[in-house]
Amino acid sequence: MISVRSLRLPSSGNKYLIGIVIALFIMGCTPKVRVLRGSGSSAPPKTDTPADKDKKEADKAVTDAEKVDVKRIALLLPFELNKANPHAPSAEDIKRSALALDFFQGFKLGLDALAEQGVNFRLDVLDTRDDANENARIAKLEEVQDAALVVGPVYPKEIQVFGFNAGLSDALQISPLAASMPSEFNLPNLVTITAPITAHVRALAAHIAGQYQTGDVIVLYNTQDAASRQFLSPLKAAIQRVKKNAKVVEVQDEASLESNIHLSGKNLVVLGTANKYQISPIIAHLHKLQDELSYRINLFGHPNWSKLAFDEHDGLSNFQAAITTSYYIDSQASDVRRFGLRYQQEFGIAPTEFAYKGYDAAYYFGGLLAKYGAGYKEHIVQEEYVGLHNAFKFEYNPSWGYVNNAIAILQYRDGDFRPLK
Repeated sequence: MISVRSLRLPSSGNKYLIGIVIALFIMGCTPKVRVLRGSGSSAPPKTDTPADKDKKEADKAVTDAEKVDVKRIALLLPFELNKANPHAPSAEDIKRSALALDFFQGFKLGLDALAEQGVNFRLDVLDTRDDANENARIAKLEEVQDAALVVGPVYPKEIQVFGFNAGLSDALQISPLAASMPSEFNLPNLVTITAPITAHVRALAAHIAGQYQTGDVIVLYNTQDAASRQFLSPLKAAIQRVKKNAKVVEVQDEASLESNIHLSGKNLVVLGTANKYQISPIIAHLHKLQDELSYRINLFGHPNWSKLAFDEHDGLSNFQAAITTSYYIDSQASDVRRFGLRYQQEFGIAPTEFAYKGYDAAYYFGGLLAKYGAGYKEHIVQEEYVGLHNAFKFEYNPSWGYVNNAIAILQYRDGDFRPLK
């Protein structure tokens, strides 16, 4: 079990700060909760009877046995309590700490689920403050150096500084949220949960290659912004590796688009920008080509389209528009509903994206610790997982560690992007 006490948070704005303050000082999570007296307090001496002594010895034996089984985890999150006013938290204080608290609460429920199966955990939660110097200090603490698993930090600059200073040899460092390229850090014990853009590129290339037939053309529409450049160039190379005979052309405007599309086959158009102001007029032009000139067009977008506000007037469903994603919550799934109910009961609020991610991280990696002990990292590549928000399918690189490559394809229908059937 773990000794994180259940906490029901009020539904007011203060719920976050109250939860954060409590989280930071209760996190010496041992199999038993022990209350320590301060140096200024005293208690009258108590004379033990023989029966009391026997009971103490038995309790000590049980406690020692439990300690042996404890899986120690360090959770490093940017609560930034040093910037908050504990007496009168502002809206900015709450907003600044919300991500960390949501992830922590989901993580706690993940460990709770494992604890119900009889697994003991010790969880130490540390505030990284979103500060490089603080991460360098935390990296040397006993709570980190003695941990079998380190989850965090969250932000790229923290990941780099912490990883360099911690010098972890046996424990793995989990990057739970950052979508940065793991090659930026070059930490061989780093585990990147959020699939980087390269994983999206490979998945979309394979999907488009599967749609391609002789006579079709793949059109990469490059609007010359950063998102297009980062996405389309590797996508072209990946498509050509998967489908060597595929016809792939690049266009930059409406004129070059019209000169390269075909009437005889499908036009598989990939729009690389994530800027809605650039997307809308291009989609309007595609509608004209399809509706008035009878071109057959299938549309593919940038992964960040999932964060944009589309509606039926955009007509994405007419193009069977598809994107890749590393995050999707099916609100109708039974396990998602159970988690939402448990989270609501425990904390008095609905779970966020970060709460789901916290739960999956705890349940997967805590499960590995429970099953394999100190040798858990030898099994990450083999142990795949389907969670509440995504699947985990890790590949290992000796230079930058373990990278999750689980990507889903979403297609726009009924007013939203949904998993492709």
